[in-house]
Amino acid sequence: MTGNLLRSTLLSKALMASTLTAALLLPATQLQATTATDKVPAKEQKAEGLRELDWSELSPPVDEKVVKEFEEGKITYADAMRYMSKLGNTPVQALDKNKVRIPGYLVPLNMDKNQMATELLLVPTLGACVHVPPPPPNQTIFIRFDKGIKVTEAGYTPYWLEGTLKVENNTSEYTDTLYGMTADAITEYTFE
Repeated sequence: MTGNLLRSTLLSKALMASTLTAALLLPATQLQATTATDKVPAKEQKAEGLRELDWSELSPPVDEKVVKEFEEGKITYADAMRYMSKLGNTPVQALDKNKVRIPGYLVPLNMDKNQMATELLLVPTLGACVHVPPPPPNQTIFIRFDKGIKVTEAGYTPYWLEGTLKVENNTSEYTDTLYGMTADAITEYTFE
C-alpha cells in the first residue's frame, strides 16, 4: 500500500474529502493563470519574494510512526481519527508572516450594495465551506481584500491570491480558520 493510500485509510470519508482534496484534486500550481484585465500569465506577473504555496503545506506532515503503528494494528481507527483531527487543527507556525501566493476558490462572507465582498474565505476546492463538512481549519484562509471583489466573480472561479499569510484564529458563519491574509492581489485562472 503506498504512503498516500495508507494515509487515506487513516481518514474518515468526510475528513479525507476535505483534507486530501487539496493534494489530490487541486494541482493548481500546474495551471496557467492570467489576470482578468491584461491577460498576462500569472507566473510572469509573480512578484519577487513570494513563496508559492501548495495547500498540503498548510498542514503539519503526517507522522510516519503513526502510519506504521496504524498499519501494524498498534493503534485503533478511532485513535487515528483523533490524530488526523488534531493535524487539521494545527497550523504551521513557520508560515506566519510569509509573503505567499496560493490558489483556491473564494467564499464571500460580506457584501455591499454593489455586490462587492471584502471579507472572504479561500478554500482548496469548489464548494468547500458551503457544503458540510467544511475543510479543516488549517485548510481554509480568512481573506481581507480592501479593494473588494464582485460576488458574482467569486465561488465558481479559481484564483491565485497574493499577500502576507498570518497564523491567526478567525471564525465565520461557515467555519473556523487558522490562517488569515490581507490580499494584495487576486488573479483569476484561465484554463488552456
